[in-house]
Amino acid sequence: MSTEPKFWEPNIETMSLEEMKKLQLTRLKAQLKYVYERSPFYRKKFDEAGVKPEDLKTLEDLKKFPFTTKMDLRQYAYPHGGELRCVPLSETPYFHCTSGTTGKPTVMYYTRNDQEKWANVMARALYGTGIRKGDIMLNNYGYGLFTGGLGFHYGAIKIGATVIPWGVGRTEALIEALRDYKCTVITGTPSYDYFIGELIQKKGLDPEKELNLKIAVPGAETWTEEMRRRIEEWLGLKAHGGGARMMYGLTEMFGPGVATECEYQNGMHVWVDQYYAEIIDPDTGEPLEPGEQGELVLTNLVAEAMPLIRYRTRDITKLIYDPCECGRVAFPRMPGVLGRVDDAFSYKGTKIYPSAIAERIMKFNEVQEFQIVFDKTVMPYRLTVRIEVPPEKRSPALKEAILSEIDKAVFVRPELEFVDVGSLPRWEGKAKRVVTLEPK
Repeated sequence: MSTEPKFWEPNIETMSLEEMKKLQLTRLKAQLKYVYERSPFYRKKFDEAGVKPEDLKTLEDLKKFPFTTKMDLRQYAYPHGGELRCVPLSETPYFHCTSGTTGKPTVMYYTRNDQEKWANVMARALYGTGIRKGDIMLNNYGYGLFTGGLGFHYGAIKIGATVIPWGVGRTEALIEALRDYKCTVITGTPSYDYFIGELIQKKGLDPEKELNLKIAVPGAETWTEEMRRRIEEWLGLKAHGGGARMMYGLTEMFGPGVATECEYQNGMHVWVDQYYAEIIDPDTGEPLEPGEQGELVLTNLVAEAMPLIRYRTRDITKLIYDPCECGRVAFPRMPGVLGRVDDAFSYKGTKIYPSAIAERIMKFNEVQEFQIVFDKTVMPYRLTVRIEVPPEKRSPALKEAILSEIDKAVFVRPELEFVDVGSLPRWEGKAKRVVTLEPK
């Protein structure tokens, strides 16, 4: 029988719901006071909204306070934290930012205490997935400005795992490294883990006999349960007593480690002692009832350099409060990101989340990869789903079954096109399976 502790931080992870609410309220009160006194941005923001830190007397009172948006960060924080930074620049030796592909990068600065808190919550998250001292983790997240690589690195070495800082790419050599170094853990986006597994199959390797992989920790993008099943099978995870356990995070909240699946793989526990979570209606901004689906809003309860209050993530999800078998009763679960407000598009009067289409497509074993093409260069707009299916498995019945599943999910029937296996792009980082064709 194992003598390893079940939790990384038993005093926190075994809290009752009432104990957690008291801790959250204490931290929220302190954080609102802190940003009001130190951040010109939040002082002005609160004053304009007619609220003061002392107006927060219960957790429900947080809805009186204004949201923070990505546009706020681009306008008031770039390049050195600006009006949102609460400490001198000389006290922020750690820095990360987003890629900035659709505007100015979102920059975040961290004090030494911030970095230590981030490393610890990452250790808690990774420990919860089953990673232990002595594991060998091949880390496929990028080690540049993106928070993924270093976030996972910090947390894993804190546990005592050996980390191979691979980064992204060199996939053929990566598979050799998995075998030669006897890696037990692999990280990376679901799309990259999927691609690695697909390549392992093509090479004719037996992952159960030739690899030692036990745990995968995909993150940074949405996935489907069928993608999880295939990753687990193609990497041999279940055969070694593990599985693929999702991680969620964002640069604006330190990075990865906001929420993680435990060994029961039944939704990601949100670490609400560090990140206060709300679900709002993305159109009205009003709080929704527990269990309702909407936009995730987060407040960093422990950050020093740049705490964000009521940050609108633009991620669509819900919070599940039913107890999990793992015993973390005070930590609600989110069933992954069900879509992004910014990714949704309107077709034939219906708002469509690409992730909903993906979930239905990947239920079919015949499908290897897919691409959604939204053509706005023609009238009416055309929606086409291109799917890789081997020629011998194509049939009118399969096409109709897939279209029927998509129709159930998004209430429209797109055009469906079979394409050759291997003809669609594969991804080492975040996948871009949605192509929008705009008029010139």
